[in-house]
Amino acid sequence: MFGGIDDVDVEAVTAAFGTVDVTARGRAAGAACPDCGRFSGRVHDFYQRRLKDLPLGGQSVVIRLTVRRFICCGADCPRRTFAEPFARLTTHTRASPRGSTTFWDVSGSRSPDGPAPA
Repeated sequence: MFGGIDDVDVEAVTAAFGTVDVTARGRAAGAACPDCGRFSGRVHDFYQRRLKDLPLGGQSVVIRLTVRRFICCGADCPRRTFAEPFARLTTHTRASPRGSTTFWDVSGSRSPDGPAPA
């Protein structure tokens, strides 16, 4: 149904009151630090992002994505933690073209896992 969702596990899909809610989390064992490139599987914390796209079948679509923050173990790396990347699923643009499955952050804040460095 959604492009870029192959790197997440969909835990639940519910439809109520004109909204389709998708609950998902990353399935990778870890991620590479965006600064030094070292792989880390050590989870520091996690948080939830709420992503939204254009309506599907007359219903709004919201993805509740659990994002993990990993600890970078590189002694010489300036970054201590970094967010799990979902570059194909999320972006920090404010709108998506009709028919696209690119999602944007409802809060409008800059994505910690977007393609541009933080």
